[in-house]
Amino acid sequence: MDKRIYVVKIRVYTDELLAFYKDDPSFGTKEKPLPAESFYELTSPYALFWGPLKNILIFDNDCIYNWEIETANGEQLDFSTNDESVMELKMLTDKPSEEKWRKVFKNAPAMDPSGKIKIKPKTTTKNEFELQTSDNVADGGNIKYSFVFEFKTKSGGSKFAIIDPMSITMPPPPPPIDD
Repeated sequence: MDKRIYVVKIRVYTDELLAFYKDDPSFGTKEKPLPAESFYELTSPYALFWGPLKNILIFDNDCIYNWEIETANGEQLDFSTNDESVMELKMLTDKPSEEKWRKVFKNAPAMDPSGKIKIKPKTTTKNEFELQTSDNVADGGNIKYSFVFEFKTKSGGSKFAIIDPMSITMPPPPPPIDD
């Protein structure tokens, strides 16, 4: 039987993100990326989602998840962390271990000292990742994912932003009323 393949598309509203943080130039660097939780949507037909915003993906058994990231205009964005392209995953448990990671993902990379794993891109591009789950993922894997990505501003500069769907964020305030 063929594995189910889910394409998980992350669409980021970069223009709105930049407009919201325009008054604070300290955001947008690698050290302090723009918080983009209120400016994105995560879509994948047929995949299971959870949470008040339906943005927490529940991993299913024996499936392939292809992750892509783009702007609302369809331009490809690059996942980026510390000069390399990675997708960072953290297990929601008191004691993460290599054994637990292998129970969730086939060919899981080595866990770092903080308990996270970093997935490298599927190809030489920086915007497509592939995860293959094991045949016995318990409770959706209890995985927290976050993405740091890089994008170009209209003036040609680079900005960095982060999506962390389980972080504590408040909804953005309404836009200012123009007189």
